[in-house]
Amino acid sequence: MKNEGVASRGFAYMEMEKNWGLVRTLLGGTSAMRLAGETFLPKYGAELQEDYLIRLKRAVLTNYYGSTVKHLVGKAFAKPLVLQEDVPVQIQEWAEDIDLQGTHLNDFAANLFAEALGIGFAGIMVDYPKQLPGVSLAEERASGARPYFGLVPAENILGVTTGKRASNIVMARLCEEVVVPDGEYGEKLSKRIRVLIPGGYRLYEMMDKDEYILVEEGSMSPMTRVPLVPVYGKKVRAWVGIPPLLDLAYKNVQNYQMDSDVDNAIRVACFPMLAVSGWDVESDPKIKVGPNVVLATSDPAGRFYYVEHSGAAINAGRQRMEDLKAEMAMMGLQMMMPRASGDATATETQVKYAEATSDLQRMAFSLKDSLENALQIMAEWVGLPDGGSIEIKGQFALPRDAASEVQALIALRAGGEITSKTLLSELKRRDFLPDDFDAESEMELLSLEGPYNDIGE
Repeated sequence: MKNEGVASRGFAYMEMEKNWGLVRTLLGGTSAMRLAGETFLPKYGAELQEDYLIRLKRAVLTNYYGSTVKHLVGKAFAKPLVLQEDVPVQIQEWAEDIDLQGTHLNDFAANLFAEALGIGFAGIMVDYPKQLPGVSLAEERASGARPYFGLVPAENILGVTTGKRASNIVMARLCEEVVVPDGEYGEKLSKRIRVLIPGGYRLYEMMDKDEYILVEEGSMSPMTRVPLVPVYGKKVRAWVGIPPLLDLAYKNVQNYQMDSDVDNAIRVACFPMLAVSGWDVESDPKIKVGPNVVLATSDPAGRFYYVEHSGAAINAGRQRMEDLKAEMAMMGLQMMMPRASGDATATETQVKYAEATSDLQRMAFSLKDSLENALQIMAEWVGLPDGGSIEIKGQFALPRDAASEVQALIALRAGGEITSKTLLSELKRRDFLPDDFDAESEMELLSLEGPYNDIGE
């Protein structure tokens, strides 16, 4: 059976995908940014293609976006998540290898959280190994078959159709690529679309471009619903999430572009240009430059001289980069700032501070709900009444005194009373920036710097 429409993208997919190219490329680091070429490092109108390619090869991404995602995940999972006593012993054992790939549930959850933070959306597929026809329950259990988690990237969820409730999935379409044999020794990628419906599935394989053929269908008994759970970064609505640090991503691209401009300007400025006045192309000797060459012109007032860049514009650009670094650091910290709702006096704010939650904490609570829903589906696969609950015990918000200090530092920087270097150094000292963030090396005085050095990821 041929079905070309099975690979169509739903409205939710199309709404979210406009952000994926940006954030996925940033998370891919320097190599991904260079591969994207003019998408994130535009070529100037009068710039020759060969000059642009040289500039592109020299461009290096200082990955504030990826570092911030990694740092926030580390804060959320500063302590391992805890399976509560109501989690069945059987599932506790499975949690040691939750995806049948040797991944502990805590590591799986951290990877899932990074995907939600960085990309804005992901899914948990709770699957069960396919059994051969006629296999008894006893034989199935003896083989070690049991349900497991799978992390589904947002790009693989083509569309989800629901009933009146968002959790009531009528149909979900997931794309996947698997490596299959190609001849006696070769391999190739096979593109497939898995259609999930309550209690069953259909599998389509792409034969030609945009032509999918039904190759398999079957039951998922005893499962009576679609075993797929959404995980959100910043939830827009059901099955739609956007990256909560999207503004930081745009700032990071701006920093990448300015870094390339400043680096290129410094390289050009390092080579003074020889200029001449009063030289006659018809009568004067051909200009040669070297240690044993005399330069002359027929014009008595003629002269040779070097034109050098003053460096003022370069310093202005690099100062702007310093400010960008401070702005990006603050965007990451905002995720951990407690946010009390409503108007309140200073005293009321202090009293209610402990009750306020940060954006990071709200995301962690949402992840907790998704994981518990997935545990419940895991229980349903094997006839258990309940999957139990978990607790995520991380550092989600800045302590009250620390938050006050941070706000004071921000105010001082905004008022021009401290430098960006001082701000970042103080934030690093208070453990509000990633452990590998070196404020000293990044913010050393411009006048003392030698030739501009590329900054690695």
